[in-house]
Amino acid sequence: MYEAIADYIARTNLFNFIIFAGIITYLVIKLNVKEGLEKGKEAVSEHIEDSDAAKKESEENLQSIKDKIENLESEIDQIVKESENNAKIVGEKIISDANKTAENIKNNSLKIIDNKTALLRNDIMKRASLASVEVAKNHIINELNSNADLHNKFIEESIEAINGVDIK
Repeated sequence: MYEAIADYIARTNLFNFIIFAGIITYLVIKLNVKEGLEKGKEAVSEHIEDSDAAKKESEENLQSIKDKIENLESEIDQIVKESENNAKIVGEKIISDANKTAENIKNNSLKIIDNKTALLRNDIMKRASLASVEVAKNHIINELNSNADLHNKFIEESIEAINGVDIK
């Protein structure tokens, strides 16, 4: 009977299964699989807790960003209004400066016109004076040519004027 059981075990894979089960049991006891599974379970639990904390932090960050975005539109509107006011002020300043510059140019132009007019008057007066002198000279020459006595009288008066001059 023992032989029949031994023969039956040898012919089937039951013997191999018993050896395999024994090795697995030995390894489970030797490697302390239960403790390893507990450590793995704890590590997974820690990862889940870390993930929950990260999720909570991300949700808080998201809410903070949403709060900022809610105010962003009003802040942009405020910035646009301030920019428009600044542009208006700068525009008014530019127009004011341009008006002052235009007024200065106008005043300077009027002064230049007055100066040019005065120069032209002086030039006309100078030319008129020269023309008058020339006319008078021609008149005197004609009178002297037509009346020789005047010529002699003029020479005598010139000599007397020269003698009367005191040269030192």
